[in-house]
Amino acid sequence: MIYDLIIVGSGSVGAAAGYYATEAGLSVLMIDSAHPPHNQGTHHGESRLIRHAYGEGERYVPLVLRAQTLWDELEQRAGERIMHRSGVLNLAPIQSSFIQNVIDSATQWQLNIEVMQPDEVRKRWPQINVPDGYLGVFEPQSGYLKCEQAVRSWIQLAEQAGCAQLFNCPVSQIGREGDLQQVTTIDGIYRGRKMLISAGTWVGKLVPDLPVAPTRKVFAWYQADGRYSENNKFPGFTVEMPDGSQFYGFPADNNALKVGRHDGGQLMQQPEDRKPFGTVAADGSEAFGFLRQFYLASVSVFMAKPAATISARTKILLSTPCQANPIGC
Repeated sequence: MIYDLIIVGSGSVGAAAGYYATEAGLSVLMIDSAHPPHNQGTHHGESRLIRHAYGEGERYVPLVLRAQTLWDELEQRAGERIMHRSGVLNLAPIQSSFIQNVIDSATQWQLNIEVMQPDEVRKRWPQINVPDGYLGVFEPQSGYLKCEQAVRSWIQLAEQAGCAQLFNCPVSQIGREGDLQQVTTIDGIYRGRKMLISAGTWVGKLVPDLPVAPTRKVFAWYQADGRYSENNKFPGFTVEMPDGSQFYGFPADNNALKVGRHDGGQLMQQPEDRKPFGTVAADGSEAFGFLRQFYLASVSVFMAKPAATISARTKILLSTPCQANPIGC
């Protein structure tokens, strides 16, 4: 069989493409080396922030708003809760270009935001220790996504729509045969008119000349009490530190507050550079300075995530020199 589209890598990008392409009437084959969702992709780690007012620039806003419409539709079709509108609180020094871009993009697109002084933030969320000289921008309609559930839902809906799926089947080679794309796997050779490569860390092995820079990033869960929970109206957050470093996080789930650093990380030359958590000295310590400054003593020790086999997971960002990486992955 010759497919209209073959998708190599069926995580967050590939699963979405497989579903929407099948819905559009194309014959689609989705391939993945594991069975998504899994812990080797950029989609793992339970949750991702989604912000509407964008500190990276207003040009992203129409894309985000369109994405929000599609997230809401996915929830309805899947019958699963994927979007949590916990709100997102952005904090940065008042002179920060990021926080000013958040305000400017919200103004241009008439988004609902609340600009807050440090004392107003501390009054609403006493557990956040915001220093003077900072500015807060609260987005009540933003929040976070259950990313692994989203991938699971796309795959299920795509299968129901007639999409062919080949999982636990690594791709060893891609190429062309005449006008067709050719994909070689341990299960055989498949051909299609078009091919989408969304293989995360492994893209460099399949397309060696592609100018991407896989980067090892970590996040972790820290012990926190019920004041940091979504039930207590605690929001997702992004924070720019005085030195320019950037952190993000989510409302606590089962007394576990997930926090990650947006900037930094370690460049990867090959998939094997995806080291386990704790291999790099900074893995368990880089967020402690942020937590001590902004969250007082009520967020304490690093903890293993309940019901998880590892206490923090590595994620991979793929970026080119001209691509901005949004906070909150």
